[in-house]
Amino acid sequence: MELFMTLFEILKIDTNQLKIFSSKMLEKIESLLIHDEKTEKIYIDCLVRKKKIQIFSPSKSNPEELIRQLYILKLHTEYGYPLEHMELEVSVTMGSSSKSADIVIYDNAEKKDKENIVLIVEIKKPKEDMNKGIGQLESYISALPTLLGVWTDGQEENIRYRNPENKYKFERFKRVPRHTESIESVLSTYLKKADLQDIVDLRRTVYMLEQRVLANDGVNAFDEIFKLIFAKLYDEKSKKPIEELDFQIKLGKKLSSTIEKLFSKAKEKWKDVFKEKDEIELSEETLIAVVSELQEYKLFETDFEILDVAFEHMISGDSKGEKGQYFTPRPVIDIIVKMMNPDDDEKVLDPSAGSAGFLLHTFQYILNNEKIEDKERYRYAVNNLFAIDFDPRTVKIAKALMVIAGDGSSNAVHTNSLDLRTWDESNKAKFDNAIASRYAQNSFDIIMTNPPFAGDIGSSSGYLGYYEFARDKKQKTKNTQSRDLLFIERNLRFLKNGGRMAIVLPQGRLNNSSDKEIREYIAKHCRILGVVGLHVNSFKPHTGTKTSILLLQKWDKKKCPYKEDYPIFFATNTKPVKDNSGNYIAPTTKKTIEKTDLADIAEAFAQFAAKEELSFYPKP
Repeated sequence: MELFMTLFEILKIDTNQLKIFSSKMLEKIESLLIHDEKTEKIYIDCLVRKKKIQIFSPSKSNPEELIRQLYILKLHTEYGYPLEHMELEVSVTMGSSSKSADIVIYDNAEKKDKENIVLIVEIKKPKEDMNKGIGQLESYISALPTLLGVWTDGQEENIRYRNPENKYKFERFKRVPRHTESIESVLSTYLKKADLQDIVDLRRTVYMLEQRVLANDGVNAFDEIFKLIFAKLYDEKSKKPIEELDFQIKLGKKLSSTIEKLFSKAKEKWKDVFKEKDEIELSEETLIAVVSELQEYKLFETDFEILDVAFEHMISGDSKGEKGQYFTPRPVIDIIVKMMNPDDDEKVLDPSAGSAGFLLHTFQYILNNEKIEDKERYRYAVNNLFAIDFDPRTVKIAKALMVIAGDGSSNAVHTNSLDLRTWDESNKAKFDNAIASRYAQNSFDIIMTNPPFAGDIGSSSGYLGYYEFARDKKQKTKNTQSRDLLFIERNLRFLKNGGRMAIVLPQGRLNNSSDKEIREYIAKHCRILGVVGLHVNSFKPHTGTKTSILLLQKWDKKKCPYKEDYPIFFATNTKPVKDNSGNYIAPTTKKTIEKTDLADIAEAFAQFAAKEELSFYPKP
């Protein structure tokens, strides 16, 4: 064991994860660490108790104490609270039981009684259950005269404000008041667009809202949160940096009236997202609780992965799994996009888009590789990224993310990709013909998709006869055909000659003797560029089905001339992105990829593609 450990090594987190503390605060606390070489223990000089506190030994660590010392320093240096006004491990009686509050701040250093408490802080180690921790904090506040408390794990801080007229009603407070600053002063100071902060973990916030606020309100949590997200998007988009935002709680103003106006304008701007009759169904009390959690954060210019993870959480895994449809792990999406190497003038489609992960990663890839300038985001999103999905909720997610990316929400369409009648001339009334023309056959340069694996399509669907895969040797329509096979054929029809496709399929399709006809069909229409076998954990906890990425390019005289014999790229993903329980092995896509062999596979394919002089890769 190393005798010297950094603060981050003790906490077992990455150096960029303690986002609520400045670099100076981190440096100061690290300077207070005391390393005992003989015992291999680490202590810290407590800022309040003025004595050494053990925070680490080879057999035990105390990460909460490190976070506590950091937050004490933040309270002192950023908010101006004197150290002598603080006490730690203060007993709080709640009915017949009592617990210890981690930090308590008093108004008067000489009179440290409960009547003079101005703030309580509940400390947890990083990634602890925020919902449970906030419940504990609120029980402390309810038992005391104070109105304010803070929950923090070092990555986020959630300030809770108790309703003065009801000690069991709470909302999120804007910020910690500075020393001598009144609660009323903070309440009457309103957010401007420039004041909005980056979101740290929206999934946690959404989960807390589902569990603590919306669970007992008799509404569909998904629908109501999305209405508010679009109301907030409209507010952010319509305001200049110096302008005061409407999406926030204001003294003396009825919040429901304000939010309803914003939502009405959002419906008008993004007509394809909501129906005209849609209304916000939350009570004033619930609206206050929800808006208080979201008002300080910005949605535009936010890391897509943070939004993506939150929105994926909002769709029940069970409801997707019933159709064999599971969200593709983001690290897998990332390397697929890299292997497909999209350019800024190419049209990209995902016909079973889910939350549009492939499109968002494509958008990020184009930006990261400086293929477009920032001012061209809107043009690129509107003209080049297209999504279709049969689930109206995932389409809403895709629309929201595409609005945030570049306002291309109209390119996310709610319909059944497999039903070819949707695009028939006879169905103009059913499906907007102007939109249908943008999804014409043979019109896409790239398709990246993970279609539903499970389930068969029966002849009663009315469209089975449109597919070669659904006809027998006598050209009679079969009674049923597997959904994923129809998607293969459908996707190849969407694709231009010379266009390319990456599709996630059950591995059996590529090696079962009974599926030989499928492989022959694919080889007839495409060059098989490569096959990447994914680790069996990739789609856990939802399924342990072994899957592969199939990489194809449609035959074309110029871009992909027909060949009988050619090399194929093969690779196997042996280092999984998830553990056996289905949890990601690292907190971010970038960190996960670094711990797997996916980046090596993408690089090996790029070398193969360049050597083979594939049309979408530069020659070596």
